[in-house]
Amino acid sequence: MEPTFPLFRLPEKAIVHVLQNMNSDRLFIFSLVSTKTKNLVTSLGLRAVSVYIGISFEICLNVNFDTSGWNLIFSNGSNDQNAEFDVTRPISASTFSLHQPFQPSTPFNFSDWLNHILTIFCCTNNLLAVKFRAGSEQFEMESLKNTLKNVNGLAITEGVTDIHSKQILNSFKDLKKLALERNPFEDNCEVQKFFIQNFEKIEFCDVYSLDDMLLVNSEKVRFTKPISQKQFNQFLKHWIRGSNPRLQDMFLSIDNTTSVSREVLLKGIDCVDVAEEEQQEICQELSIVSDYMVEIRRNDETTAVIATKDFENNLYIRFFAYY
Repeated sequence: MEPTFPLFRLPEKAIVHVLQNMNSDRLFIFSLVSTKTKNLVTSLGLRAVSVYIGISFEICLNVNFDTSGWNLIFSNGSNDQNAEFDVTRPISASTFSLHQPFQPSTPFNFSDWLNHILTIFCCTNNLLAVKFRAGSEQFEMESLKNTLKNVNGLAITEGVTDIHSKQILNSFKDLKKLALERNPFEDNCEVQKFFIQNFEKIEFCDVYSLDDMLLVNSEKVRFTKPISQKQFNQFLKHWIRGSNPRLQDMFLSIDNTTSVSREVLLKGIDCVDVAEEEQQEICQELSIVSDYMVEIRRNDETTAVIATKDFENNLYIRFFAYY
């Protein structure tokens, strides 16, 4: 029999001191014992910085703190991966720190688990980021929508079907961040409806046109498919004339197999080289690496820095605008 520690015989200040020296995952387990332990853990004021939920054939819930993190796994217990996963039913959780699934004395469904975590770690629903992967079709979307309220970030991976991707996009609104690994729409006008939304960040991993770039209304943009240097040059000329007024940070790449030329990349654009010392400061501040940088200015006097890095047949570009 393992030795026990009479924690609740200690004065409250001593109990709090013991809890302050426990890891967050152990605090979570402790909080499930009773209402008293839940309130004790909540009183510590420990704050999660983000809560990430991955949905595939199972649900993986990651709770992240400044210097640590842990996760819970929820499975429907069926050998049939296509069997419906009902998130409204009581469900056990498992984690790497314990060797078997567990439940509090009053059974939790997934919403109960999530609300418990958000409460004891003093975080709000707007910290939630959700990623859908292949296999997530087994979940009933209306139940997920009711459970995952005020989602902050949404990502849909390449393995999700077009039909299911559209259902997901239709279910989650008022996002701050959106990532699409591929375009689920046949009509390009449909995906452009997302480009024009004022997200904090959008990531798009499929083919995109100059028109798509010019429609982007997000502060941060990440495009992963390479484009031509001519397309980037055309974008810069439009930006100088006033397009993309909210854009602050853009990442993209250019296919370098045909030899990218700085002269073509910046043809017809007034620019100045960034001094080496200033370039080093920018790289350090923004945590980037760059072979060279230039500064351009738009007609309203807004400045932007273009940083490039040549790597494995691609020229990677970061575009930073300073308002």
